[in-house]
Order: sequence, then structure tokens, then C-alpha cells
Amino acid sequence: MVSPTLHGGFLAHAAKHPDTAAVFSDTGVLTYGQLDEASAALAERLSALGVGPGVPVGVCVERKPDLLVAILGVLRAGACYLPLDPQYPASHLAFMVADSETHLVVTTQASRDACPDGCTALVLEDVETVVGPSPVASVPDDSAYLIYTSGSTGVPKGVPIRHSSCGAMLGEVDRIFADCDMSGIAAVTSVCFDLSVMEIFSALSRGRALVLVDSAAHLPESSHAERVTYVSTVPSAMTSLLDAQAVPAGLRTVVLGGEPVRRSLVDRIYRETNVAFVFNGYGPTEGTVFCTFKLVSPDESGEPSIGTPSLTARVYVLDEELRPAAVGEPGELYLGGDGLTWGYLNRPGLTAERFVPDPQVAGERMYRTGDVARLTEAGEIEFMGRSDLQVKVRGKRIELEEVEARLADCPEVQTAAAAVLEQTADTRTLIAYVVPAVEASDQSGPWLDAHLQAVIRKKLSAKLPDYMVPESIAFLSELPLSPVGKLDRTALPSPPSVEAMPSGDYATTDTERALAEIWGALLDRSPQSIGTRDTLYDLGGNSLLLVRLAKRIGQRFSRKVGVADLFRFRDISSLAKWLDDESGSSPEVIEQARRRASIKRSMVRGQSPSSST
Repeated sequence: MVSPTLHGGFLAHAAKHPDTAAVFSDTGVLTYGQLDEASAALAERLSALGVGPGVPVGVCVERKPDLLVAILGVLRAGACYLPLDPQYPASHLAFMVADSETHLVVTTQASRDACPDGCTALVLEDVETVVGPSPVASVPDDSAYLIYTSGSTGVPKGVPIRHSSCGAMLGEVDRIFADCDMSGIAAVTSVCFDLSVMEIFSALSRGRALVLVDSAAHLPESSHAERVTYVSTVPSAMTSLLDAQAVPAGLRTVVLGGEPVRRSLVDRIYRETNVAFVFNGYGPTEGTVFCTFKLVSPDESGEPSIGTPSLTARVYVLDEELRPAAVGEPGELYLGGDGLTWGYLNRPGLTAERFVPDPQVAGERMYRTGDVARLTEAGEIEFMGRSDLQVKVRGKRIELEEVEARLADCPEVQTAAAAVLEQTADTRTLIAYVVPAVEASDQSGPWLDAHLQAVIRKKLSAKLPDYMVPESIAFLSELPLSPVGKLDRTALPSPPSVEAMPSGDYATTDTERALAEIWGALLDRSPQSIGTRDTLYDLGGNSLLLVRLAKRIGQRFSRKVGVADLFRFRDISSLAKWLDDESGSSPEVIEQARRRASIKRSMVRGQSPSSST
């Protein structure tokens, strides 16, 4: 029987099977009984502080089992949790807390300093059992969580989701994945994104094991990777795992979403791994994680559709008059059903604009997704793109206007535009075009300025999460305009390639030169364009490349290098010092690494190895 609340299934299983392992993490393992006891104590403490239904409580905890204790404790107190990633900029966290009128944040000693000012911080390590009023149980119409998404007005918007919507989603997960091995579910998604809800509670509400890691890039290094049978992630992350040959051997089910899914990727998964089922899922945060699914068979051909609606969702493809579009004709995707939120928090105007009466169901509303789709002859839905300026990069939902608004806040910027560059089917990057406040002389066409780019990206990083900071910035003397004076996005030029030293210093040691060769091969750029103080992100890389980078460095220097090491040593200078100090690499090993990287570089460039220098 499906529980009417998000956490009800967890309570039932913990009562019957307290000794079953619930959460596996490299920082510890918790049984259902331990998780039950710790979250119950937190719920009692929260109730004593006046927390109850309708009260948002922040959860600012690093990715370790305490994160699950905090989320469950808030839910058991009858409140809704507001996820606050400790890695997010302070101003971003402060906005979410102020906008949601959150006054209490559950945290840990490690993340205490990341909590916004003006809130009461309840540190988990200090929670003791108290005697007080019992927590008020949640009812289906209460909000379970509040997630903020990127906003077209330049500020994020809060999306509250009810327990009843979560219960409907979990019931559909049971139905759709009935034939799949769900015994070990990987939790790889930040709790600031709603996919994490399906990961966490399709495990804990059904008595399964949850393998908690920092991200998909960290999955291969988890000491519990062999337990993983199921993962939900974005196509770009799955591509990175495949490229690094780092897919867990026991993985049997992959759910892809957040980005267009290509047939070539599905074929690779079936061909190169032990995976038995690949699903393509679609759904906005406003509809509770997913609203359509497609089991993509290895025997099919053509690009995968996003499938058919779940049994609890109403999905329409409508024309401009809100009439059903003919089969094969494009229209806007509208969403209704049990998973639909009631609107945006404190945004009545935007709520009225995006949530409109459903002409086919009296008294119900439907959400204008802004996605363009069409129905196929087979009754499936084919995703075609966006009708506005919302984009998805590595599965993260981004409003270009919000990025542009933050760019405009920088004194170095006169005006700016943000765009997505699709280099390959599975590689999309967020870039910015900036007209600098100080006029550049003798510049025609787009140009690069490493110092100015670093200054602007640093200021953006103080206001935006990492995934919303453009990976590269091209500078223009003016933005292209349409005849009516509006930005002509179609006329934005291709960014210039980088062949000159962008910043930092030239590599001087053998290890630095070898690393520059490896980075160059991975990023498809000249090693001479890589400074020893540049980070992978400065050069247009992203976290998904770290899996492959760690493997290549480890192989070529004959030592274990993990993704966590690359987060600690972000530039070539610090990474080279660590490698030299820890391994005492000999000149012969370094020279071999340089030769291998040079050959790989030549292959990327389409040259013969002998022509490479």
C-alpha cells in the first residue's frame, strides 16, 4: 500500500526491520533502526522549538548519513524541508531562506559556518532527546519539501511539493520499475534538485539500500559501488562514466533525464555494461520529479522519445488556442495530475501566468512547461526543445535571463548575453558573451581576456551555484541586435578557440609539462595554452571530466588518483607538487607519461604522432 506521506514507508519498514542497513557511505553506515532513532530525536527537538505543519526548515548538511537524518527529522516533525547546499554561495542561500521565511536551519558542526545569518542553527551533534509536545503528523496536503529553481525574472523561485504528490510519484516508481533490481540505489544528485527525492525515498520508503556519494563523478571511488544496481543521472554524467570505463559492474538499471537522450548513448550502455534496462524520463520540478517514462529497448532504432504519461499525470500537447495538436504537429507541453504543485511560493503573478485552467478537466489546473513536443503515431511524446530562454546543462535547469541579470551586476560588464554551446550530442556548455565596461581598442569579432574572465567568474561564483556560472566568456564590442533593437541570439558568433597562454605561468617541471599534455588531450587544446595556475573549470572543463582525468593521471603516473584529489588540487601547480611529494615520480615515468599524452593529443588533432611536438 502506498503511504500518503513521503516518509511513511520509511517509518513502517524501520519498525519491522530495524537491523537492515539503510545508508551506505564512505563516512559511515546506518541501519534503519539507527536512522529511525536519530531522526525521531531530531523531530522531538524540532517540535519543542515550535516546528510543525506549514513551517519550512532548512537542511544545510554535507553529503553524509547525517543528511538523511536531517531530512527525515524535519518530515517527522510535520514540517517541510528546504535543501541548502553548503557549497552554494552565501548570497544564494540567504535569498532562499529570506524568500521562504525560514527561521530555523538543521546543520552539522562541519557545515555550521555555511548557514545564512539571521537563522537559528540547530547542530545535529548537539541534539538531545527532550520531553515536550509530540510531533504533529503530516497529512497528504502538507508540503513535504521546497526546492528553488532558476527564475526568468533574474531571481530563483520556490516550488513547494505536497506529500500526496510524492506518494503518487513513489507509487509510479513501484509500477514502472517492477521488473528492475532496485536493491542498491545510488544517491548521486544534490538535494537541491528534485531527482534526489526519487533516489532517496524509492530506497528508504521501500526498505532498500541507499548508496550515498558526492556526485556521479564520485561513484566509481565509493567503497560501496559494488552494491549499486540502479542509478538515475543525466546523459552527460553517464557518458563520462562510460568514457572512463567506470560504470559499477552490478549496475542493472539506468534512468536518464534532464537532457535529451541520444540513441548512441543508449547503445553504448547496453553494449559496454551489464545494464538490462535503460529508461528515458521527463518531468519539471513543478510536476514532482517525473511525469513520463520510456523504456528504451536495445532493439529499437531512432532517437528515443520521452515515452508516455505516468498513470497519475495528465500530459497534453496543445496549440496556441489550447487545443490538442494533431499527431506529428509541434505544440507546447502542458502538465496536470496528482504531482502538480499549487504554484510558486510568494509569486502570485507568475503562478497565474504559468498555471492555467485545464480545459479538459473542470476545476483543475495545468502547468505551461514551455517545452515544445509532438505526439507520435505510436502515442508517445517526442521532445523537441524549448519555447523560451530556459535551458538544461548537464541536467541542471537554468534560466538564461537569471545568468544575464547577475552578469549585469558586475561593474566590469556593460551588457551581456548567455547561451548554450552544443559541441557534441552529449556535450553542452554554458557560455557568456560580454561587452566590457571599458572599451577595448582594435578589437574586431569575439576575443578572449583570461584576466577579465577570471574576475567576472569569481564575482558570479559569489552569487550563483557553480552550475550557473558560464564555463567560458567571450568578449564583443557590441551584442548583435535585431531590426527592432532586441538581442539577436541567432547571430551570436562562435567563441574563439584558445591557443595562447590564458593565465598563470608556463609549465616548468617535468610533472607540470606531463600534466599539461594530459589536460590538453582531454580538453582538445594545446598544452601551451594551459597555465599551471589554471583550473579545469577556467579552461572550459566541468566536474564530469574529472572521472576521466583522474583515471588518465593515475594510469600514466602509476598511482591511485581519485576525483576527491582533483577537488583538493585544482590547478596543475598544486597537483604536480602533490604527485611529486607523494609518489616521487622518476623522470623516466614522467617522460613516458608525456609521450603517451602527446600521442593521444595527436590522435585528437588528427595528426600523426611524429608530427606532434
